[in-house]
Amino acid sequence: MTVKELSLHLDEIFKVNDHKDIDKSLNGLQVGNLELEVKKVALAVDASMATLREVKGYDFLITHHGIFWSKSYKIIAGMYDKVKWLINNDLSLYCVHLPMDAHTIYSHSRVLSDFLGFHNPIPFANYKGINLGIISIAEFGFSEILKRIEAHNKHILFYKKFKEYVSRVAIVSGSGYSFFEEALEYDIDLFITGDTSHQIYSLAEERGVNLIFAGHYFTETFGLLKLMEYLKNQRGLEVDFILQDTNL
Repeated sequence: MTVKELSLHLDEIFKVNDHKDIDKSLNGLQVGNLELEVKKVALAVDASMATLREVKGYDFLITHHGIFWSKSYKIIAGMYDKVKWLINNDLSLYCVHLPMDAHTIYSHSRVLSDFLGFHNPIPFANYKGINLGIISIAEFGFSEILKRIEAHNKHILFYKKFKEYVSRVAIVSGSGYSFFEEALEYDIDLFITGDTSHQIYSLAEERGVNLIFAGHYFTETFGLLKLMEYLKNQRGLEVDFILQDTNL
């Protein structure tokens, strides 16, 4: 399989062209030689220099956060170093941002919902016509949900228990706190997102809605991990997830 073939396959899965007018990220192949063969694929949340160094020897890197966030970008300083590293090491970089957040299968929010054992997910968190979050049903209380998250994440940023009972849960990965008021329309008992927000605390307290700010990085690993399993099982590639936890 070539870089071009894998890139086109991912473009089709995530319909990246459908999101080009609503996502500031440049989705799809950001750097790469289309004719090179792909045998080793890495996935990571961020295309940081630390990640690039760790994947030396791989052919193709898929990240949620790429290096280009606008249609015009100067290749200087740290950006120059990253592009130079990618080219010198024949490493292609593919980014999938909002197309992953809104995907029916690979959405971080949906996969996190499944991971926590919730069911009956419905999409919500509307952003420019696409849904970035999930409303799900839980059959166990707040303490058990928190325990399940803590078993895999030692860096929960903040949580607040206003009640033990939980039935309906809203999940928005990453920086999803701006969708809290929309989530309240679903009569939720728990709101899970990545980043913290002072501004929603009082409203959560008044409405008796539990909060878990589980970390931006942690909540945005799940779709990538599911995609990794697909690539391993369906495409016959050597595939690895690169952990570069920011603890944030």
